[in-house]
Amino acid sequence: MVRRLVAGQRVGALEHAVLEELWGAGGWLNGREIWERLGDGTRAYTTVMTILGRLVDKGLVEVERVEKGRSHVYRAAGDPDELTAQAINSLLAATADPRQALAYFVEGLADPELVAELAAVLDRVRRP
Repeated sequence: MVRRLVAGQRVGALEHAVLEELWGAGGWLNGREIWERLGDGTRAYTTVMTILGRLVDKGLVEVERVEKGRSHVYRAAGDPDELTAQAINSLLAATADPRQALAYFVEGLADPELVAELAAVLDRVRRP
């Protein structure tokens, strides 16, 4: 089974396929719509629903109950970059000294272009 990283979380091939469908949809889908979009008919609907539950538990997918019913709709909790940013924020919140953690991170960057882009972003957010 191929495992990928999304926002620092390991996801399996089917989890990644579900995320791809949600990213492509750009909005809310119900479980049946996701199952149908996966398209090959070899997976049980209940398998897709189990995967959706796992992705919700990992914080990669959001779920809402549809009014007047037991059905739910799902969407990605963000695009891959937004999810990564959320994961970084969570990691920083979990450390005793987020400033020091960020300093270690920045000092460890080996790509000078990335460092320059980061400096430009910092300049932009510091200006009112």
